Amino acid sequence: MSWFPNDLVSDVDLQAYENGILTAFNKTDWEEKRRKALEDWIAPILRTQGYDIERLRTRYEPEQVWAYTGSAYTDKTSAATDTTADDLNLATIFATVGTDLLYVGSTNQFRGLSIRLLDAVSAVSAILTVSYWSDGWVNLAVVDGTSKVNGKAFSGGGAVSWRVPSGWVRRTLNASDPLYYVKVSISATPTSAKASQLSVIRRSALCAPATFRTLELIMREAPTSGSGPWAEKAEYYKGEADLALQRALQIIGGEFETDDPPTDVISAEEAAQTTEQVGAGGWKMERA
Repeated sequence: MSWFPNDLVSDVDLQAYENGILTAFNKTDWEEKRRKALEDWIAPILRTQGYDIERLRTRYEPEQVWAYTGSAYTDKTSAATDTTADDLNLATIFATVGTDLLYVGSTNQFRGLSIRLLDAVSAVSAILTVSYWSDGWVNLAVVDGTSKVNGKAFSGGGAVSWRVPSGWVRRTLNASDPLYYVKVSISATPTSAKASQLSVIRRSALCAPATFRTLELIMREAPTSGSGPWAEKAEYYKGEADLALQRALQIIGGEFETDDPPTDVISAEEAAQTTEQVGAGGWKMERA
């Protein structure tokens, strides 16, 4: 599925409601519970409502991508958003470490970058740094999914993700429209790293119900010998999940990629779609 659990809901989302959800249960991650919430609960409901779940996306086209190389801005938006393979040369963009940068801007705040690489990947040890604008560039704590080889950014395609900061504000850059920008730098010039697409990862409207459902599943399987109001919490999160899903399914039309053939990324036109325009009507839920 295109909406892998780490895109739609992450352990960071779970920790926002239950700070000790990993340590309290001696877990390193809750990937399987997140997957069950998506595949066994949300997916069947989407199907019965007429949605093509294989087209649900969390990745969107950025409004602007600038390469700042050799003290000059170059517009890389087309290369980042088209389907041409290997046309965004990251080795060229980051030719000079310390001064060469990549800026990605969007009309909405976003929680990560999806960088799609095929076979042209980097073999150099390097660390990515991502900053957001808050009346000055502020570094984000990121999880770099492109480090398929440990410590080597762009050694594979993947998501670079972070917790959305509260102080993020829009700014212009090289006479662009005001956008939410991140600035990407790297500690060493990558070798042969060529991306086919670069997109922004937004928080889905389904994140809240998926998060609550995952927390319900966790609480229901808590050890009965352990301390904690597990049964009560499970019932609470069940109710929150049902209510959140009712709200979410009214507004998720713009989260479905409808191009044919699919581009795997949502365009600005698709983001404006209603539920009816993607083939599904309004959401109704029978409640006892």
